[in-house]
Amino acid sequence: MDKFIRSRNQLVINSHSVEIIEFDENGLYDKLPEEYGIEMPFSLDRAVAKRKAEFIAGRIACRRLLDSYGNSGQVSINADRSPAWPDGFTGSISHDGRIACAVVLPRAGENSGIGIDLCVSMTDQNALEVADNICIFNEISQFDSIQLPTMDALRVIFSAKESLYKSIYPIIRRFVDFKEVLISSVTGTPDEGIITFTAANRNDLPLSVVEEFHVHYRRFDHNGITGFITLACNRISCD
Repeated sequence: MDKFIRSRNQLVINSHSVEIIEFDENGLYDKLPEEYGIEMPFSLDRAVAKRKAEFIAGRIACRRLLDSYGNSGQVSINADRSPAWPDGFTGSISHDGRIACAVVLPRAGENSGIGIDLCVSMTDQNALEVADNICIFNEISQFDSIQLPTMDALRVIFSAKESLYKSIYPIIRRFVDFKEVLISSVTGTPDEGIITFTAANRNDLPLSVVEEFHVHYRRFDHNGITGFITLACNRISCD
């Protein structure tokens, strides 16, 4: 470890390895990206330290996962600011507070997608403020069966829809509103489980897909940092 990386860990969610990096932006120094084999894009030359730290930590997480596949490629940035993965691979990156995480896997066709999201800094007040924008009441009530408190349910809903969006955006290349997908069921416990989503209107969401999207959720607890982590992995075909 160094002054930038405080700790690292791996979780396995739905058989996918998730690399977790705890970082400290105060530990940034000029040669850090080079030492980890990270190429910094010109677009970040004038970025604030926090943004640079998030980028570097996320790419360090990707680097370890790509190394496990014997791939030395870089994860750069597309014009739309989404990650540009090495040929033959896809993945997803998330960061919140001082935690970054990533998941990487070989691409199984052009229409395979994976998304990950980390939610550790959303306060109860934040959750209440976004509730009306991210879901309808019936979606929150789906969590009653697993006895998940409402504030945690809102955190999971927000994170799960973010990870689902990340998994399908590289395929459809358009913004997907939170209410374009609705929760139809939740199975599991307050600590981990599976959320099933369906499209609110199949005519609006330009996908011919299996009828359901699945997102795995897990309670996150790393060195006193708590919240939820969600992962979506769905094979999708476009109309």
